[in-house]
Amino acid sequence: YALATVARALVAVAGYTGSGDVKMMLLFTAIAALGQGPWQGDMNAVIASCSEYTWLTKHKRVDGTMYSCTSLGVKLGGGLGTAITGWLLAFSNYDKALAVQPESCINMLKLMYLVIPFVLDAIITFILSRMKVEEANDKIRAEMKN
Repeated sequence: YALATVARALVAVAGYTGSGDVKMMLLFTAIAALGQGPWQGDMNAVIASCSEYTWLTKHKRVDGTMYSCTSLGVKLGGGLGTAITGWLLAFSNYDKALAVQPESCINMLKLMYLVIPFVLDAIITFILSRMKVEEANDKIRAEMKN
């Protein structure tokens, strides 16, 4: 995710230079997606580790609940993300009937494509860098053996 964060910063730089370098924006967007990919693949394994942590500390199985909550979070996040996109465009005076959108709308589009994804990637990178569930599980297992 650190790669995704750096690439998203470069998307913003490319987008804010002159009239915007679309080829570079697309290239850095693709690199950002490559940086985000491993987390998408590892997310279920991390959920299982979190569930194992609950088993090791509370002796309760919560696997199904953990996966259901994650599934609900993904669905709610997707729905809210779509709604927020519409609300931000409405707030910025987007008008589908106009051939040229107002400057407020153009600025909102830049914010939505160039700034917000970078900020979200930076927050996710920070959170993921602090997640130590596997180490915690290993420590608990080692203490249980002694």
